[in-house]
Amino acid sequence: MKKLLTIMSLAFVGLTFGQEEEPKFNVTGSVDAYFRANLSSANDEAGSGDFSAFNNDSGFSAGLANVTLSYEGETVGFIADLAYGPRMDVYNPGNVVNEAYMYWNVSDKLMMMMGRFNNWMGYETLSAANNFHYSMSHQFTYSTRNFNGLVAQYQLSDDFRAGVGIMNPAEYTTGNKTGDFSIGAGITYKQTTGISFLSSQSASYIDFKTAFDVSDNLNVKVNVHNADFGYDDASTGQLWTAEQVGAVVLGAEGFTSISAYPQIKSSDKMSWGMRLEYMMFDGVDESVMEDLNVFTPTLTARYSVGDLTIIPELRLDSASEDIFTDGDGEATGGLTAFNLAAVYTF
Repeated sequence: MKKLLTIMSLAFVGLTFGQEEEPKFNVTGSVDAYFRANLSSANDEAGSGDFSAFNNDSGFSAGLANVTLSYEGETVGFIADLAYGPRMDVYNPGNVVNEAYMYWNVSDKLMMMMGRFNNWMGYETLSAANNFHYSMSHQFTYSTRNFNGLVAQYQLSDDFRAGVGIMNPAEYTTGNKTGDFSIGAGITYKQTTGISFLSSQSASYIDFKTAFDVSDNLNVKVNVHNADFGYDDASTGQLWTAEQVGAVVLGAEGFTSISAYPQIKSSDKMSWGMRLEYMMFDGVDESVMEDLNVFTPTLTARYSVGDLTIIPELRLDSASEDIFTDGDGEATGGLTAFNLAAVYTF
């Protein structure tokens, strides 16, 4: 009897530990939709877009539906993020795979990753569920957004982590049509401050970001991003098409973006934040206009109801040149728009 009780006790302990273990295979994702209205321009075909590519059309629209499959083992695992919708069509046209990569923890300090993964530059990613603001920054629109290649990350110390990667040219979202490769590297301090660069076939990027807490409920993020690319290179895949408004058809040779992201949490359900982005386009065709600068303050609130987040947002684009139109269809240097978005995560 005593032996039987011992066996039953061991079985119960084993069952308890088994129940506490997290499953290695996970399915997560999000769905989002939005309403947009131009407040200083027409809301029909004659109205202005803010040339941030996505979220330019007035009225109601779906944003993105994405499902992320992951198997996260202690040594090896994979991430597969599948996405569909207008946001994907704009930023990864012709694809349903946002991310798909495998990792291998070679040691407690070295990790290798191979496949397709999101850009590590800046603070914004494709999914609205991972961003504070619903609309996208100009930096995200005009910079590289995905990499395809092999990356190694090494933990130099408790505070410092370094990474290096060899990848396809950033000008291509899939495949390698030239035989060339891009090289990227970066170093991060305490997961809050980092500097990285990427040298590609016809483009190069340098990115710096840092974050700090002002108080328990207030924090600020800062991002400085510089891009240098050849407009004449037809391989450049950064949305330089006639369908886009404003700077994309000006023949710019690059840009510098400086952004600050102050955010405050006013309650368990409510948060407020601003994105203050100053964008300077370099080498704009002087026969069209002088070099273009755009300042874009964006005020965003986030209210959470369970897994649903409601996001009202007011965005102002102020340009040094008249690249927008007002309510009468006349050229003007400013555009004000309102978004109301809903994001559900699971």
